[in-house]
Amino acid sequence: MSRFLSLPLFLLLPLFTYAQDGYDYEKDIAPIFETYCVKCHGPDEQKSGYRLDTYKALLTPGDSEEKPIVPGFPTGSPLIEYLLLPKSDDYAMPPEDEDTPSGDDILKIAHWIYDGAKSASDERANLPIEELLGEDAMVAVESLRSQGIVVQKTAEDEPSLFVDLQDRALDLNDTHIDALKTIAPWTHELKAARLAHSISDFRWIEDFTALTRLDLSHSAFGDGNIASANALAQLQHLNLFGSRLTSKGLEQLQVPIAGTLHIGGTRVSGRALQTVQAENSNRQLFGNPNLNATLAITEDARSNSTTFNPMPEIEPGRQVSPSGIRHSFLVCGRLTAIFNEDSQVTWLGPSGSRDGMVLENGNVLISAKNIAREYLKDTHQIVWQYSLDPRNKELGTVNRLPNGNTLVVERGNLPRLLEIDPAGAIVVNVPLQPETDNGHMQTRMARKLPNGNYLVPHLLAFKVKEYTRSGEIVNTINTDLASLGGREAENWPFTAIRLPDGNTVVNLTHGNKTVEFAPDGSVAWVCDNDDVDGRYSDPCGGQRLPNGNTVVGSYGQRDPDQVKVFEVNADKEVVWEFFHPDVKAHQIHILTTNGEPVKPVYR
Repeated sequence: MSRFLSLPLFLLLPLFTYAQDGYDYEKDIAPIFETYCVKCHGPDEQKSGYRLDTYKALLTPGDSEEKPIVPGFPTGSPLIEYLLLPKSDDYAMPPEDEDTPSGDDILKIAHWIYDGAKSASDERANLPIEELLGEDAMVAVESLRSQGIVVQKTAEDEPSLFVDLQDRALDLNDTHIDALKTIAPWTHELKAARLAHSISDFRWIEDFTALTRLDLSHSAFGDGNIASANALAQLQHLNLFGSRLTSKGLEQLQVPIAGTLHIGGTRVSGRALQTVQAENSNRQLFGNPNLNATLAITEDARSNSTTFNPMPEIEPGRQVSPSGIRHSFLVCGRLTAIFNEDSQVTWLGPSGSRDGMVLENGNVLISAKNIAREYLKDTHQIVWQYSLDPRNKELGTVNRLPNGNTLVVERGNLPRLLEIDPAGAIVVNVPLQPETDNGHMQTRMARKLPNGNYLVPHLLAFKVKEYTRSGEIVNTINTDLASLGGREAENWPFTAIRLPDGNTVVNLTHGNKTVEFAPDGSVAWVCDNDDVDGRYSDPCGGQRLPNGNTVVGSYGQRDPDQVKVFEVNADKEVVWEFFHPDVKAHQIHILTTNGEPVKPVYR
């Protein structure tokens, strides 16, 4: 029985007799929580794992996993119970030494719950784009979409738009601009990279007063367009990388007032950058690399036992998703980096990495240049490492296991799978049977299964083999099936992921496809270039997300303007793409999606 039911009846009666109704979260309820509750249940502290600083958080259970609010039923809402408890009670909210909401405030919250615990802004944010914009604006949206321009809500629960001009930035005309102006009041993110050099008048951007993010990288934007940018007072992120901006223009640029500004690849001098940065410490500037600063970083890295040379500023990437998906992720390959959901690099690792993952504690585990290394979170300090046995040729797989050991695979004269304990000792040594002496082509991404066995793809054998700890092969998946094109299709298995239902997802490199095999080795699902309009280019690393979507790294894609990583759903629809000129995705580890951690991890 709820403790609430033991409260005096006279405290419950006003909940049903109080006259006023129609309360709204933002206007009437949020100020109460801000005054009395957010100190202990907000961004800085979350007692009992519960937050009250946003509408979504308010309705989300804390550590108790009990719904704090039951819309329509204040007497069944634990939040009301805790607000009404005596101050001496351990569960009272706020605690005894803090100010308490008045009786009228508590009744207001109770009536708000009784009326459905509504939030006008939340209801509006969850409207589909058609209802959010209305008929006239949707005509403009459909016109833009017909020209290949992406127009979508920034997220399902946000009342704002994300617009990406994509290829049309090269030939934008007055018709496009008129349609864009129509949806300007709703547009919070605008990607106009490579806006044509023939466009010198950027005044139309002044209509986008709600913008918080603007990408004008590699565009014709220059000093003559500063006034148009300064009109965007809400900007938090501005990307002018590779534009025509000069030092004089930077001195006049006032936005973003606080946030990030990318000006690398422009004609802004290092001295001008330092001067402007000193004038506004709330704005973080990223410019062209400074030689002395680079040398200092390199020396610092060497003192931390890191043998790679840290890279200068890296141009932000570009994420495209019709439904507003945003990921943060670690990508391994020519560029080893963690990108946040804004597509900005937050950590750089050694180039030429083959495999890697971000651990639960935030440390980064990387296999590069025949050494497996673990880097302390947000640093280049090495806290653990293992080097390739000199008798072998290459070290590929690196994967931290639940028992604390690290799984690595060596290729060469003695192909083998190893478990290395935290002290660096080999505790498991499994000889592999790759069916070839070509060391480079023997194996790729091996993983340990929950049953204690190991799943190992062997490229030139056209097989994914399951090994026991003693080296016995207990199951084999053949990838040269006739239904997949036979051996002529060169379906070399690269990534093999065992799913909870027993199926196995495999990326087939030269075959340019992803196949999900049933436990008996038959094909349960296949996606190839006919399904995704040619996006597969030597798919290597990959990940199956908890929602059933599959993320694929196109390692062979060399064109800097083409997609490097993409996500497909079960219907083979591309729902997310990532572009970056320097990325060659040998492996990928998706960390978050729209702010939420990706768990469990299938990769």
